[in-house]
Amino acid sequence: MIKEARGFGNTIDEAKENAIAELNASEEADIQFEVISTAKKKTLGLFGGRQAEVRVFIELPDEKPKAQKKPAPKAQKKENKPAVQKTETPKPQSKPQEPAAQPKKYDIHDGYGEAKDASEIPADSRAGKAVKYLNTILGGLGCTDIKIKVAEKENAALIELDGEGLGTVIGHRGETLDSIQYLTGLAANNGGGYYKVAINIGNYREKKEEALKSLAKRVSEQVLKTGKSRSLEPMNPYERRIIHTAVQGIDGVVSNSFGEGASRRVVIAVEGGDIRPPRKENGRRDNYSRRRTPQKPAQDAPAREPKRDSDMPLYGKIN
Repeated sequence: MIKEARGFGNTIDEAKENAIAELNASEEADIQFEVISTAKKKTLGLFGGRQAEVRVFIELPDEKPKAQKKPAPKAQKKENKPAVQKTETPKPQSKPQEPAAQPKKYDIHDGYGEAKDASEIPADSRAGKAVKYLNTILGGLGCTDIKIKVAEKENAALIELDGEGLGTVIGHRGETLDSIQYLTGLAANNGGGYYKVAINIGNYREKKEEALKSLAKRVSEQVLKTGKSRSLEPMNPYERRIIHTAVQGIDGVVSNSFGEGASRRVVIAVEGGDIRPPRKENGRRDNYSRRRTPQKPAQDAPAREPKRDSDMPLYGKIN
């Protein structure tokens, strides 16, 4: 069975990230990509143009057919037998139930090999290109004496940063770190193909993922209690994918993404209910309202008296 999704964006990489977010696949999944169309700029910035379109798909094992229940054998007629007195036997005491196993805590290092110093990475490799570009960015931000370690797996690299003054690299809500990670990925993919680059500072990524999972759980509980859908603040594809994955593990709620570009956000709703963004107090839906200019009421034309024959000229116009 093949599960697929399509993504759109201003670049092919942005379209890939959006498609992966819609697919809700795990990081270890073997995701395949197919570029449907590349982005085209608008003529004079006004006419034509289109976004890049990418199809992502993953092959899943087919579900096994459920075994059909065999018909119960017909009850045989009971023979009249003399009643036998039963002797009660003491029931064995039940063993205390063991506590349920706790879910495995998220670890960004899962699947990656041993972390190596950046100096041991070949400069002509994709990871080496990423490190070279990242050093240029860090130097421009005034971050010196930064230790860089790289852990790799197939078509991906995890870059760990350690040092002073890295708060500037993280930025507000991690927006600067996400932008640097995106640009570093472009540098690593220079020459074609798809090579994923993840940048982590301390345990920032782990803390962020746990915070997003807690947010998804808290909002889902509110949705189940009120029966009304909730719209979260705009998020990037990485954050939306974490929210979607967390909501999938909660019974009774579903999630979907609405909007475009930086305004794209996740909406959580009751399963089987209205999954569209909730209405505001003025009756408009978030990010989907169109402002209509009020039409002026048509004014009645002033009444005119009908012309009389005496008002007409005696002769016509002479040219």
